[in-house]
Amino acid sequence: MKNKHDFDMVHGAQEVFRILLEALANPGRVLSIRPYAGQFAGQGRWLAPAVTLLDQGTGFYWDGDTETGEEIRFLTGAPRVSLEEADFVFVSRRTLALDETRLFLARVKQGTHPDPHKSALFFIAGGTGDGEQPTETVSLKGPGIPPEGRTIHLSSGEAAWCRARNERGFEYPCGVELVFFRDDDSILALTRKTEFL
Repeated sequence: MKNKHDFDMVHGAQEVFRILLEALANPGRVLSIRPYAGQFAGQGRWLAPAVTLLDQGTGFYWDGDTETGEEIRFLTGAPRVSLEEADFVFVSRRTLALDETRLFLARVKQGTHPDPHKSALFFIAGGTGDGEQPTETVSLKGPGIPPEGRTIHLSSGEAAWCRARNERGFEYPCGVELVFFRDDDSILALTRKTEFL
């Protein structure tokens, strides 16, 4: 287990936070967290954002191996909670059936009209990059996207999440943000206002 202090808690956390904000401000734009993920052994793509965002006051849900879930808890002090209670949801399984993604989205915090910020932020194993080849091309529109739209390439797993979120039909300002982690330690974020064409 990496010591928390091996990750540059000032510069590294600030840079990961900046990259996440930039990704959310520019939906569909692919950005890399590789230099920061690489500071952790094995599961850095999960640990660098977790150490950046989580603390004792934020609950997280982790669906993967026990060791990584415990490492997130140890490094951040954040409690592991149920899917329904989680502020941050980490989905490590690369591919889920569409029905499974629908169940995730039906159970998580989606915020309320008075408090839309009380919703879950998803971090999902996307699979493209150096690994699984993109299988679907979609166009995006919405805030942070040029007027002509933005075309992106998604793996089948990422596309399933997008379809499930569209079907869920969150009423704005409620909803969830999706951040896909790719095999090359790049990320792609989609905000609750991102529309798929």
